[in-house]
Amino acid sequence: MVQEDDRFVIHGPPPLQPLPRLSLGKLVYDSLLANIKKGDAFVDAASGETISYLDLLKKSCFLAESLLKSGYGRDTIVSISSENNVQFYIPVIACLYIGAVVAPINHNYTEYETTHSLNICKPRIVFCSKAVAQKFVQLKNRLGFTEKIVIIDDDFCDIYGTETLAHFIKTGLRGFAPLCRFPGVDFDPDKQIAFIMCSSGTTGLPKGVMQTHTNLMVRYMHTIDPRYVQKADTFLGILPFFHGFGLVTNFFALVQGEKIVVIKRFEEKLFLKAVQDYKIPSLWLAPPLVVLLAKSPLVDQYDLSCIREVTSGAAPLSKETEELVMKRLKIKGIRQGYGLTEATLGVIMMSVGDIKHGSSGKVATYMKCKIRDPETGKSLGPGKVGELCFKGPMVMPGYYNNEEATRNSFTSDGWLLTGDLGYYDQDEYFYIVDRLKELIKYKGFQVAPAELEAVILSHPKVQDVGVVGLPDESSGELPVAFVVKKPGANLTEKEIIDFVAGKVSSQKRLRGGVIFVPAIPKNPSGKILRRELRKMLSEFKSKL
Repeated sequence: MVQEDDRFVIHGPPPLQPLPRLSLGKLVYDSLLANIKKGDAFVDAASGETISYLDLLKKSCFLAESLLKSGYGRDTIVSISSENNVQFYIPVIACLYIGAVVAPINHNYTEYETTHSLNICKPRIVFCSKAVAQKFVQLKNRLGFTEKIVIIDDDFCDIYGTETLAHFIKTGLRGFAPLCRFPGVDFDPDKQIAFIMCSSGTTGLPKGVMQTHTNLMVRYMHTIDPRYVQKADTFLGILPFFHGFGLVTNFFALVQGEKIVVIKRFEEKLFLKAVQDYKIPSLWLAPPLVVLLAKSPLVDQYDLSCIREVTSGAAPLSKETEELVMKRLKIKGIRQGYGLTEATLGVIMMSVGDIKHGSSGKVATYMKCKIRDPETGKSLGPGKVGELCFKGPMVMPGYYNNEEATRNSFTSDGWLLTGDLGYYDQDEYFYIVDRLKELIKYKGFQVAPAELEAVILSHPKVQDVGVVGLPDESSGELPVAFVVKKPGANLTEKEIIDFVAGKVSSQKRLRGGVIFVPAIPKNPSGKILRRELRKMLSEFKSKL
């Protein structure tokens, strides 16, 4: 039996103030109320469409009242699936007011992936954009647990089986005059779930990560801590709103009273023009966009002198990329961080003005970390590589309706197992070096090999398969499939690639290609030896 020990535990610095016992709903309501004279809360960089702080306050309050009067309230699970747009946060905020649970779903998911995500949490209502409404209508009829499909970005939509946000509010209020007041519901923020986020955890198919109001309140305390964030008036809403990184950073920029410039669909020129025209001082970016800033010739056509800092997460940056961006933008450094959905994002962060190449920073306030030997359970001292483990109020209570996965994600004494390998130096700066877990990181998105393997194995000509990531500077990793054909089968790489592309969303496609092999290396219990596959991949690429 593994014997856990806590001899070497690294604590974050003391917080500047105690953690408030407050719901996210009350936090954002008070902020919207305080900022009603500020003007625009969101502006679409391409179309110019806006929503003001006052309108956001009104619509979120009206929707919350309508939800309550329609029988939806505390613990009701509601999904939202949409491109980034100025209406996205109306249902999110309304749900936070009343203690309903928000489960975002990637709007780019295929029907297969969307079905899996819906089955995790079984939402009673889906708020979505017009672009994906038809998909949800079909799934509503097939799955049977969703009652309403509400379109958030079109007041005149006539898709059968849906209703508009304005219609839902009007019918829900049932003739009552809407009031712009906080429709709060009493609950314990330590226990009340705010979000159920899709994550693959350390392995396997996506699971629902429960994040409480308190989990997220800790993240808010980081955003108002000058050691971590520089105050600004504008914020670039370019990260996907359905993704944990984008959902939370934009939400707290809103709470801070900033104007959020929304990028609905990424276009290089639109991105650069938005930074220039709106004078965005701080950029929170996934690594591919940092690489773009380093290498794209278009960057020189725009005045980006407004940029004071760049913060990157989701995957490490190379030293070359860091240096190119620093030189090109004339900034002192790029701040990197480390986090995971199961710990409400950033748990290791580089402080403002602090630069240490290759490091993700130090343990954040309110949290503690240890480096653990996966074999013995012993905590390790400086310079020794092991698995990063965390405790503190940012750690999830568990996976929704999945006790086994929850149990397997914690040590016997309650430390969250991240599946990531790293170490810290004598000054307590942390470095991420590898992953114990099997996930592939493509442009900041998690791609579970097991999910792709299940899809490929459903092909009638495939005998066996193993999937790993091919390192790629611009994207992080590209999924590669090692495939064993069934005896006598005539099967091509293109056939497999096209088959997968028809069943999964863009980030999960086999951009690294397909390699046909006689057998997949496995241990005696049948588990795929991915380390061997990665070695085979390295040898295969070296021969090209």
